[in-house]
Amino acid sequence: MRKNIAKTDRNGHPLDLGEGRRVRSTTVICVRRGDSMVMAADGQVTLGSTVMKHSAKKIRRLYNEKILAGFAGSTADAFSLFTRFEAKLEQYGGNLGRSAVELAKDWRTDKLLRQLQALLIVADTKQMFLLSGDGDVIEPDAVADGLIATIGSGGSFALAAATALMENTQMTAREIVERSMKIAAEICIYSNQSVTIEELKAAE
Repeated sequence: MRKNIAKTDRNGHPLDLGEGRRVRSTTVICVRRGDSMVMAADGQVTLGSTVMKHSAKKIRRLYNEKILAGFAGSTADAFSLFTRFEAKLEQYGGNLGRSAVELAKDWRTDKLLRQLQALLIVADTKQMFLLSGDGDVIEPDAVADGLIATIGSGGSFALAAATALMENTQMTAREIVERSMKIAAEICIYSNQSVTIEELKAAE
């Protein structure tokens, strides 16, 4: 499966949208450790310097609740992408990797989809991918015995915290996510501590 890896010298930081526009008002993190895949997002929505909402839900369960998807960016755009992604999952029988690649191809080449301003993390019990409108399908490198992916303005803080916890503790995926989100919310002014958490467990 071909994956386009983000090039920071050409496209900017992976947490940025085009033309250097930072995705604000969000921290989304996904962690896999052991038999658990856990995704969390804060609930803050910021418009300029004003907090418009404290309890937005930025994570969805898709494909009979077997797939997790979280977004950073425009809510309306993200919902459009969720709908497209769920259609890809149906088309490819729940194959996460194939569905992610096909959505990214459409997102990059379709004239209307290219205008959508959002980033997605999608995951099942074994894999996770970060998707962008530049056609990027990024599968994160292993960290110790697990995987970590983050997006949004607080994503770098959450990533740093989760990496340290993954490498130096035996905390569960859920515990790592909870602690990392708390740390990110304490640092990033566009994130809060009203957190939604979803978890998938691998079959025994």
